[in-house]
Amino acid sequence: MAVIGVIDLGEVGHGSPPVEPEPARPRFGWALAGLAALAVLLGPATPLPVPLTEATIPARLGDTSFAVGDRFYVVTNDRAVPADTRTISAYGLPDARLLWEAPLPLKGALRGVGLASGQMLISTQPELLEQVESVSIREDTGTVSWRRRALFEGVTPRGHVLLWTSPDGAPTAGTGTEVLEAVDPVTGVVRWSYRVPTGAWLSYRYVDDAPTHVVTLLPSGLVEVRDAEDGRVLVSADLLPARLPNEPASYVQFAGDLMLVREGGPVVSAYGLTRLELRWRSPIDLATEYISPNCGETVCVVSHIGGVRVLDPATGRILWSDPDWSFVVRAGAYLISGARGRESEVPLVVLDPATGAQVGELGIWSVIGPPDSAGQLIGMRSDLATARAWFARLDPATGAARVFGVVGDVTGDCEVWADAVLCRRLNATVGVWRPIMGA
Repeated sequence: MAVIGVIDLGEVGHGSPPVEPEPARPRFGWALAGLAALAVLLGPATPLPVPLTEATIPARLGDTSFAVGDRFYVVTNDRAVPADTRTISAYGLPDARLLWEAPLPLKGALRGVGLASGQMLISTQPELLEQVESVSIREDTGTVSWRRRALFEGVTPRGHVLLWTSPDGAPTAGTGTEVLEAVDPVTGVVRWSYRVPTGAWLSYRYVDDAPTHVVTLLPSGLVEVRDAEDGRVLVSADLLPARLPNEPASYVQFAGDLMLVREGGPVVSAYGLTRLELRWRSPIDLATEYISPNCGETVCVVSHIGGVRVLDPATGRILWSDPDWSFVVRAGAYLISGARGRESEVPLVVLDPATGAQVGELGIWSVIGPPDSAGQLIGMRSDLATARAWFARLDPATGAARVFGVVGDVTGDCEVWADAVLCRRLNATVGVWRPIMGA
């Protein structure tokens, strides 16, 4: 693994481009020259951050890579290697150290991944409507613990693995032969199961990526809410009009303890998840709009073509709306948003969640990681012409964008994970840079 210093640091104004790095020189001379220039830029009273170090994770074009917990995985493209030679490799983060490499006895594209009790869960599907398969792999060795013809749906807060199964392994629905199972991640032993009735549709309510409730919409109009941990019905009620078994069910989305159900046309009814009592109705079209999952204590409705409305979760009353914003993310005491555009990097604005008033600007960045406990974000600004990317810590409270590194030869496909920045390089390998300033 190559280790180099990255020395481009400093403040970035909202209207100015990131500071250009020094031209490439021999490794140690570049670092020393950069640090000297940085000292002049910031002044003697400003402590110098620790320079970034760089590591490379091997990967090829067509390979699939993903991060879970404090590990990074690379799965080889089964169409680019001989039959039965597909592998999965595990690397530690943030040091990018190879932990193990093992055979992966599955074909097709990845459909789902997860982690539970030291086991890596992976689902693949060769082609649409073909059999789905899932495996449970020991995270410390790469050994396969069990294998099923089933689709991985998620891991509950208490560590049960939800699998969607059918008689032939194909991802069918509504036939009355499908079974939802919760299994032990280590042994694959079934903890509970639910045979889904003909014509029934399921929706999952997630908290922090973990399914907590399973909602069944039956053709009769009955709605059942199950506990994802043990499968028992917590509450049921006749809420919807009856429909034929082969007709699609209503759109369902969740916001906090609310279940939002589309009931004919662009109107939703909001029900409490624990008692299914009607809380309010509001003109929301779930066919063209969605509920943002990262909106704090309010309900944020975002249109697929642009525009945001923020609702009071207790009454459904519109607190404010703005047709210009195309997304909204909670960051500490603020909401971060941006205007519609074709580019992923847009001018980011800081909003007051209660009124929608703009209280600050962060400049042109794309956010590549969730906010930290202080509400600060990591932003990226890239230049496709030179294949470079700049990283900065964004502070919504002050509007500051503090650049802490610049990297080269990257595609712009970057994310923050385990206190490191990971980017796909032009040669398909994955670069890992650390530490993130202030992390």
